[in-house]
Amino acid sequence: MPLKLQRTKKRSLIASLVYRAKLLPLARKGKLKLFLDLEWIFERLAHEASYEFYPSDEHPMRRQGVEHILQFIEPDHVVLDLGCSRGEITSKVAEKARRVVGVDHSEQAIQIARRFSKENLEYFVGDADEFLAKSDEPFDVLILSHILEHLDDPKGLLLHYKDRFRFIYIEVPDIEKTIFNKMRIELGSPLVYTDADHIWEFDRAEMKRMIAECALSIRNEDFRFGVQRYWCTTGK
Repeated sequence: MPLKLQRTKKRSLIASLVYRAKLLPLARKGKLKLFLDLEWIFERLAHEASYEFYPSDEHPMRRQGVEHILQFIEPDHVVLDLGCSRGEITSKVAEKARRVVGVDHSEQAIQIARRFSKENLEYFVGDADEFLAKSDEPFDVLILSHILEHLDDPKGLLLHYKDRFRFIYIEVPDIEKTIFNKMRIELGSPLVYTDADHIWEFDRAEMKRMIAECALSIRNEDFRFGVQRYWCTTGK
């Protein structure tokens, strides 16, 4: 929905103070690098503050992801949410799918996730290998929400698991969300990551290339709010 604003804007004291940094006696390149770093820092502070302000299952970014996933979940689907963390996505999917399993390495996160109690929802501490080795249950959907960017070999994970599922949902940060990230890379700025624990930051072409190399077909893609989302079919 568009926003119509007054042509004369209300003055912001903070913006006015920060804007004085334009007067710093720096070369053009140095000034640009400084402002790019400040933009990254303030965006990160806003991101962290937003998760302190909103309950985790009501955060706008989480709601957006859940709404996108639910477009493709069918009532007869059996779903595995790998790296489910505190279960915000897992529990919402369980409201629509026939059965949902959440798996995460963190016992503390799983304990919190279990506050979402449903008859068709189970949680396990461990990894997918452990769980799938013990289960002969056929799964329809694998959810990989903000998982691949943490892994040494994201392509290997997709190849390893794809034959157990009909659909794979992939969600990762989008390094192409702004031209400023391209500038940071060109200027050699270290502040180009979305999270300090990330090993990878993917552009869209690389994500699509990796998906194709894993013989997955993209049924739907979405690029909003700094996130790449792919609903893929495995051909199973």
